[in-house]
Amino acid sequence: MGFLELLEDRYAEALEALKSLPIRWDRERFAFWLRQDYPFVEALYRYQVGLLLEAPQAHRAPLVQALMATVEELDWLLSQGADPKEGVHPVRREYIRLLEEMGGLAYPYRLVFFYFLNRLFLEAWNAHVEGEGPWRELAEHWAAPEFQAVLFDLEVMAHGALEGLDQEVVAHYLGRILEMEWKTWSLLL
Repeated sequence: MGFLELLEDRYAEALEALKSLPIRWDRERFAFWLRQDYPFVEALYRYQVGLLLEAPQAHRAPLVQALMATVEELDWLLSQGADPKEGVHPVRREYIRLLEEMGGLAYPYRLVFFYFLNRLFLEAWNAHVEGEGPWRELAEHWAAPEFQAVLFDLEVMAHGALEGLDQEVVAHYLGRILEMEWKTWSLLL
């Protein structure tokens, strides 16, 4: 069993708890959540730009595709009424600070954390979002084969980047990312 699988086993219970949060979906609550997603996705965009600046040639194409998906998501959030000047909820500010903190780490760590962040979010998304609703367009965006291919590439790159990383540092930040995903999804309780 590789390190990635060990980490996934270590946090399996916490991930299952995240996926079983009793989310209350309604249009108003979801609209608020989306508006509060904008500043986070903007920070994620900056995080990805930093990754791309240091990426080895073999990582550039998948990272550019991931960056384009983030740009498209920002455009979509604006079309849904997000206002870049709107106040940022404390949970989102905390997650942005975590991204900024992780942005100071070496490239392999940042790549692994970018993969985990996406993976944890999408696992929670797939567990909570179903059927028709204002989230349908966003769900289609993330379920598209092109985006799934980007996630697969990120997973392969993360597996390759894990070798030689300090396991305690990786476990620490994975725990913090999971905590932030919990807090973010809890905005819908």
